[in-house]
Amino acid sequence: MKQLNIIEFKKLYPTEKACLDEIFDRVYGDLTVCPSCETETKWSHVAGRKCYACQWCGFQVFPLAKTPLKDSKISLELWFFAILLFSNSKNGVSAKELERQLGVSYKTAFRVGHVIRGMMDESGEIVLSGDVEIDESLFGGKKTAKRSGKRGWGADRPCVFGMVERGGNIVMELLHLYGR
Repeated sequence: MKQLNIIEFKKLYPTEKACLDEIFDRVYGDLTVCPSCETETKWSHVAGRKCYACQWCGFQVFPLAKTPLKDSKISLELWFFAILLFSNSKNGVSAKELERQLGVSYKTAFRVGHVIRGMMDESGEIVLSGDVEIDESLFGGKKTAKRSGKRGWGADRPCVFGMVERGGNIVMELLHLYGR
């Protein structure tokens, strides 16, 4: 997906409703039958609220309900703009930069940045839970009868760091601690 510039962004998301429509399409895009009246329906935006209602029975769905934005008092336009800043940034966006660009307090900017970083975490890392055992070991060095030089953590040797979830996943990393 290509990056948006500010002009393209403003064309796509000019209002709060346009932002909410985008989230509705992503969350409920394939919802054509009302869960309440079980009739094929068209969903319409409820004025003054962040929800959509069934045209037949009035059943309401809330697209923000299961997102980090559900209890936010910040407008969706500002959230979307902050996400644009993060996605177009090469080196990340600081809370001070968000504070300046969004016109919010530092505390709010810090929270917005934290939430966006959490949403954008696509590192593919394995998350361990439950009982996790952790250990490390240093490898390398000379295999002579007389050992000379530094021993232990002071030596310039690579460290293998491992974590194992009991009955589950294993994560191992090779750490080079040279020149600490």
